Amino acid sequence: GLYYQRIGDERTALVELQVAVQLSPQDPALYVSLGDSYARSGDLIAALQAYQAAAALTPDQVAYWRRLAQFSAANQVNIADVGVPAAQQTVILSQTEAADFDLLGWLLVLSGRYPEAERQLQRALTLDPQLAAAHFHLGMLYLQTGEREQARAALLRARDLGHPEAQGVLNQAFP
Repeated sequence: GLYYQRIGDERTALVELQVAVQLSPQDPALYVSLGDSYARSGDLIAALQAYQAAAALTPDQVAYWRRLAQFSAANQVNIADVGVPAAQQTVILSQTEAADFDLLGWLLVLSGRYPEAERQLQRALTLDPQLAAAHFHLGMLYLQTGEREQARAALLRARDLGHPEAQGVLNQAFP
């Protein structure tokens, strides 16, 4: 299945990974690979279910909760019901990973929970002041809440730290 993923044959990859999951239903890595294939094939519901299965198999493994939360954020799928709780579990398990606090903050932004989002993004920046993604997400939050000067400052910092989307947002929001 992984071979077929690498060469871009998602249909065959899906078939192979489905068989692999049937043969080894307790292997969370297989569910993640299956979820990746479903996502690339456009079946976001099946992908979400596969990522959830991986997390459920190993509730104490941060990597699987993180992948579930990342999928939810990237595809804006079940943010409030799945993404935010998965990111919260990630933060509980990792406790000091700035990127995990950033992920939770971003999911909270996407769900419109701005005060909570700001707290989590600030926590991420306390842990790692150089985390470009957290500056970017904080800038996006401030744009959504009408705090333009704070948004501009955060987006400039994200750009200076190398965030790939920051300049584009700056150009649109501050022509």
